[in-house]
Amino acid sequence: MDFHIKNKGMIKEALIQLEGLAVIAGENDTGKSTVGKALFKEVRNYLENNKNTENITLNPNEALNFPIFIETPDLLAKFNYIKNTNLLANQSQLNFPLPIEVTDLILRLSQKPIKNKNTRLFQRIKNIIEGEIYYDFAKDDIFYKKGNLRLEMYQTSNGIKMFGFFQMLILNESLKQGTVLILDEPEVHLHPKWQLLLAEFIIILIQELKIKVLVTSHSPYVIDALKYYADQAKIACRFYLAEKQDQAAFIYDVTRDVSPIFEKLTEPLAQLRRMKLGLTP
Repeated sequence: MDFHIKNKGMIKEALIQLEGLAVIAGENDTGKSTVGKALFKEVRNYLENNKNTENITLNPNEALNFPIFIETPDLLAKFNYIKNTNLLANQSQLNFPLPIEVTDLILRLSQKPIKNKNTRLFQRIKNIIEGEIYYDFAKDDIFYKKGNLRLEMYQTSNGIKMFGFFQMLILNESLKQGTVLILDEPEVHLHPKWQLLLAEFIIILIQELKIKVLVTSHSPYVIDALKYYADQAKIACRFYLAEKQDQAAFIYDVTRDVSPIFEKLTEPLAQLRRMKLGLTP
């Protein structure tokens, strides 16, 4: 799948190829999130409007299903509040719009499980977080269960919440062949060890479920791990560097040589080392 974005926010123009995995790296405020949100809306438009969009191009017989956008794991802690606020706003015709990617994710998390919990992907996450995240229909809220202990989501770490998204979306089959999964800086609040586990799991999802994944990131750990695991699994992968010049953002394809990504992201550490040596920053 090719996604063409033009004159969206600060981004003048970019072409993103998404066959298996695409990674957009860069500093803050370089348009990474803009690309992810634009892709989410364009895929929805493509599927809802009988493929009537010039910004999405598919290969012959390429499967495409509705997108999922995951930004902050804190959404799970505010699930009940967001869901019911949105419901009240709609019923009362209040002018209280929420981003479509948020309301869509809330709806998906509210679906009943279809798959058995013995599925390998679910159990793999359970081993990582030592428990499971689930939606309680009676209480209309999401909880974390570890043995005989049940916790509300605000009592759990954001790392557990991030992996919990996958547990729920796997069981209710929101993640399936052709799904476009967009992860906006998923490394936030994750220890480097779990960043590597997350990168490995993303590649496993692509392999086993045949989904398409766009990751935006400014973590060298995540980017390097994604490249390693994608190479090992022979997953089609494209790497992009987002940079800002004046007030415009540009997205460069650096798949053949990803070194500019690591040079950009490790420069602050190099600058700190120079400062410690008493050199000019």
